Amino acid sequence: MKNIILIFKEIIFNLQLMWTVARYNNKAAFQGHYFGLAWEILDPLIQIGIYFFMFGLMRARPDITVGMDGNTIDVPFFAWMLIGMTAWLFMNKVILSGAQSIQKKITLVSKMQFPMSIIPGMTLASRLTSYFVTVITMVLVLFLMGFFPTLYWIQFIYYFIAMLIFVYFFTLLNSTLTMLFRDYINILRPFMRFMMFFAGVIWNIAEMPRMPNWFVRLMDLNPFSYITTGFRYTFFSRAYFWQHPETSIFFWLLVLVIALGASHLHLKYRNKFIDLA
Repeated sequence: MKNIILIFKEIIFNLQLMWTVARYNNKAAFQGHYFGLAWEILDPLIQIGIYFFMFGLMRARPDITVGMDGNTIDVPFFAWMLIGMTAWLFMNKVILSGAQSIQKKITLVSKMQFPMSIIPGMTLASRLTSYFVTVITMVLVLFLMGFFPTLYWIQFIYYFIAMLIFVYFFTLLNSTLTMLFRDYINILRPFMRFMMFFAGVIWNIAEMPRMPNWFVRLMDLNPFSYITTGFRYTFFSRAYFWQHPETSIFFWLLVLVIALGASHLHLKYRNKFIDLA
């Protein structure tokens, strides 16, 4: 537990540096592009449009049932998919790019004295602008479709914080494993593709025919499903997070295990990263 506390201290003490470098990286990434930083906003919106065309319009998807304990509602597929994709695009991009963040910035660490634990945090921070713009766009679309704020919407803060903590420590773990085992990124990419299709991002696993109940239950317990489902319960005003304590407890226990493993491995091997580069 002391390793997790140390990682948190390093992040808090270097928040300003982390945010500054993240902004610089965003500007550098789009330097020379005609639309510049606008691609941070356009890219996720274009991807959402493509998935809606492929899995919504072309397949004429029916309404999706959302809710629990009798408090259910049938919602349009696009609204259901939009909420899931907004969270997924952020998590997927941070995790995949963050897995190689230390490897790509190891020379920067040798020139500037700051803890390596904030490098995955820089990747996360650099994606927040496009995420919030996508969230605002999503909310406007929900307004147009007749979904308006209720008291449930306040728990967006809870799921947002839960998403940040999970994504950071998972990225810290991945970036450490990538330094120790370079082929790890080639394992992570197909894993994330698998998660997209079987974590309820664009398909409702529970309504898929011939899907075993044990597999549906297993997918309900994965952290990606917990976050996307939680955002859907929030924006469709169906349930509070404390109304499904089993999945909430499992999620935070899993995050704790990931955080313990990530912080232990990172602190144990980070002094050797420069030699491994």
